[in-house]
This record gives sequence, C-alpha cells and structure tokens, in this order.
Amino acid sequence: MSFNNYKKEISYMKMNGILGGFGLKGLLTLMVSSIVLLSSCSDDDDTPAPAGPGPLAEQLRGTWYCAYDATGVAVSEDGNSRRASYDMVIDIYDFKAEGTGSLQRCFFYQDDLEPVIVQGSLGYGQFNYTSTADGQVSMTLANDFGQTYPKSWQAGFANGVITAKGIDGQTLQLQRADEETQEALNALLERNGSQQQQEKYDVADYKPKGVDNSRWMKELSDDRLVADLSLPGSHDACTAEGWHNPYMSFIFEMTAKCQDLTISEQLKIGMRVFDLRPEHDLDGTTYVLRCSHGIAGTKMYVGDFFKTLKQFMADNPTEFCIVTVDLSNTRHKDAWGRDFNALVNSAELKSLFADFKARLTVGEMRGKVLMLSKQVYADKPLGGYCYGWGYDAALEKQQQGHITAADGNETPLWVQDYWQDISRINKDQALIRMLEAAVERDMTADRPAWVINYPSAYIDGPFSDNYRKNAESTNQKAVDWLNSHKGSVGIIYMDFAGMDESPDYSATKLYHTAGMKLVDAVIRQNSRDE
Repeated sequence: MSFNNYKKEISYMKMNGILGGFGLKGLLTLMVSSIVLLSSCSDDDDTPAPAGPGPLAEQLRGTWYCAYDATGVAVSEDGNSRRASYDMVIDIYDFKAEGTGSLQRCFFYQDDLEPVIVQGSLGYGQFNYTSTADGQVSMTLANDFGQTYPKSWQAGFANGVITAKGIDGQTLQLQRADEETQEALNALLERNGSQQQQEKYDVADYKPKGVDNSRWMKELSDDRLVADLSLPGSHDACTAEGWHNPYMSFIFEMTAKCQDLTISEQLKIGMRVFDLRPEHDLDGTTYVLRCSHGIAGTKMYVGDFFKTLKQFMADNPTEFCIVTVDLSNTRHKDAWGRDFNALVNSAELKSLFADFKARLTVGEMRGKVLMLSKQVYADKPLGGYCYGWGYDAALEKQQQGHITAADGNETPLWVQDYWQDISRINKDQALIRMLEAAVERDMTADRPAWVINYPSAYIDGPFSDNYRKNAESTNQKAVDWLNSHKGSVGIIYMDFAGMDESPDYSATKLYHTAGMKLVDAVIRQNSRDE
C-alpha cells in the first residue's frame, strides 16, 4: 500500500446504516469532486483584513481537510529542525466562529500509516480570518508558522466546499469532517510525527507459528449434529485481504479492520465459520461482488472467497464451513440479488453448497459449505435465510430468530450480536448469558436451536483499535468461561482470530486480543461435551 497515488481532490461523505454487525456509521467514502474552483492563494497579499469573522463564520465553523499528492522535504517546528521527505500531505483547517482558526499539515512518506512530521500542532498554525458574503475567506497567520509560508492567503467557500492552496501551490477542495473523521484526524495530529522514534510492531511477527488445525474436524463423529458443535467464527472475515482502494487504505486500516489473518491463514488455524459481506461494488464502470466491510472494499472478490473454501476442502475433505451473508452498503438490492444468485448457482460453485435442515449432521456436511443469508437473493436459498437477528442485549430478544430452509421449514435461531451503544459490563454479560443458554439447549428436539454468539463489538467509536480493545476483554472472557464449562456453544464470532497479540493500526502499540487462545478453546470444547 502506498500513498503516492492519492488524488489531489478528495471528499468524504458520511454513510448511514452501514457495516451491519460492525456498525461503522460515519465511515468515509471516496468521491472525486467536480466543484468549480473559486479562488486562489495570494502569496504576497499584505492588505489588512477587516475586523470580525464576517458573514460566513457559522458556515465555516468546524474542521475541514484534504489529502493530496505532493513531494518535498518537510521541516519540523519543534526547535530541532528535523527534516523528512514526504510524498503525500493532509491539510487540516479548524475554523472558530469568533474569527480565529488553525492550520495543520500532516506529511506522509511511502508506506507509513502515520505522518513523518506534523506542522502547526505546536500553535504555529494559528490564524485570524475574515469572510465576505461572496465566498471570499482571508486568513492571516498569528506568527510565521516556523516555516517559509506566506503570512496571508485567501480561500473560497461555496456549495459546502472550501477551495484553498496546498503546500506546493496546487488547488485543493477541503471537505468538512464529521465527528468520527474528526477523531481520526485528531489521532494523526497527536502523533506529531513521533512514531519515527517509536518501536514498530510487524503484524507478521504475531501471527501463529507452527499451528495447523487444517483437519481438526476429522475427530468429529459423522452422526453428530452441526447445531451441537462449538465452531470458531471470523467476524468481517476478509478484512486482512488488503484494501481495493489505495486512496482510502489508511482510513480503512484505521476504521474497518477486524482480522489480521487472511482467509487461507484462518482456515489453517481452524476457523470454520465466516462472516461474509458481499457488497455490490462499482469497479470502474462495472459492478462486481467484492468482499467488503461496508464501503471498505477488500482486494478479494466474492467468487475468489468461495473458491478458496472449495480448494481448502478439496485438500482437507474431513472439513466443512459455514458462511453467514450480510450487506450494509449495497443500495441496489435487486441487482445484488441477481448477481449473487448467479454466482452461487454457477457450474463451478453450486455443488459446493449444502441444503439446510434443523438436524444437519457432520457427515452430511463434510466437504460442503452451509450458507445462511440475512438477505433474500432468490425465491429459495442455497442453505437458509436468517430472520430475527438478535442485536438486543436481552437474551429473550436474542432468542426470537429463525432459519428458513429451501423447503420452507423453520428452525429456531438464537443470536447475540449486541454491538451498538454498548458498555463493557453489558457486552460481557450478554456474551456469558448466551454461552450459558447454549449449553442448556435440548439437542433431542426435532428442531434444536442454532446459536451464534459474538464476542465481537466496539466501544467508544467504530475504529479498528476499538475492536482490538473490546477483544482484549470479550475474547479472554470467552476463553475463561469455556475452560471451566462443558457443552456445545454454537458459533463464536470473534475479532482478530488467531492473534493473541495484535498491533494497532499505526503499529506502535500491542493489544492482547487472545485470538489464538479463543480458537483453541472453541475447538477443544467439542471434546469437553458431556
């Protein structure tokens, strides 16, 4: 991933209702702007600015930003005259209603996910501004910024966009930051380029070594019910496959990542259930089915995801997989349903899928994929359709779902996917309550309940590191409970599967996510049943 290809003009818009169980409302999407440029920077405009912020103050108030290509050598303003090469810049303007503001510039180089230098964060970027009704905004620095920048310059405001000049004089279009974008930008500014002196953690060093659970299902009896198993599942399973859009990679790495292992790596360590988000994604002028996390599209196509599972089970015929299907960003549901149905019913893939029934056995599943979709894509599913998904904290509301098979029969579905507006104690309690309920099920019933239980969630905002922070608690709590209880618990959907430690998005901090411990504990639970 490189920042060298960042566009000169980038705008971000807030998306509502995206990312399903992830719940990442306000994640950023890329748009190339076509707004007419209104003004230019004046490098030697020494005209005194009129007093007061002017009539545009309320419209300007807030944080505005733009990421763009630029090359050169940046100099720090901390008194050490530290110098660093850069090839991408983010300009961040913060306007106050009283006519003051600040400008910060974050400089990036090559593959760094953190700025090599941030200018303006020590106060040098403070300015006073005035505005006029025709959209002109005049700014004057309170000092020399510690740089060779002009002391005064102008920008233009129209149609919700600020037009200004970048470090190298190119014309930029600044977009207003929403609340969650503001958090991400603040994180960049707080680093102030200090990551160059910090230890960097390489995610490859923390992937499980010497672990091969490719055939752990070999020990399962053929007549055992699939519903009566404990199965390790991967929430937003494909988010370690790399990001399709290079312009947004650092944002998606910061906000949308839930796994550090690729699908192939997950299969090898024992993962058998996968949360698939097959969004209908515009790739140039053609729509494709892409494994995504809302608008965060990965490099993996949905067809390649299923082919990976198919090849794995051809190499390991004792195994089987379950895939749950969810959408959170696709708007054209009819077109998505048509294309998805055509893909899974293609000659190459159709034989891969198993029919759903309440008392499906391991022997019937070996070498197959059971697909359970929350979205309807055809009159009859390949597998089953899921209804009444449980997002509530209360157990009784989590037990109101069902799976409808192709023959119309319904089977109870219990889902603990409590992820929105959660607290630490409420999430942990919801996880444990569903574990306790799962082991108490009547597996002799004609239609025993199928259980899906999510340790996965985030607290304090939809960011990758908040998934890691949550995993430190819920993954470990699930491990502790499983190690002291017997009985099948169903599907356990986790973040950072296989990673006992996961570096944060900037690779400067380690989270103790207990992901390999949880995979091992879930697999081991199948031999601990009474």
